[in-house]
Amino acid sequence: MSGLLDEFGQIVGAIAAEQAVDKLDSDAGFLEKAAGAFAGYEAAKVAEDKLENHDEEAE
Repeated sequence: MSGLLDEFGQIVGAIAAEQAVDKLDSDAGFLEKAAGAFAGYEAAKVAEDKLENHDEEAE
C-alpha cells in the first residue's frame, strides 16, 4: 500500500509541475509540458526519499 501512495504522490507532483508550466507559458508546447511533468515527478520522488531518510534517522 505504501508503494501505491508513493507513486500517487509522484504523479501529483508531475501534474502540479505541468500545470505550473502551463500557467507560466500558455504557449508552451508538448515537450515543455512533458519536461515539466517529468521534473515534477522526479522532484516528488527526491523529496519523499529525503523525508523517509529523515524519519529513519529520527528513530
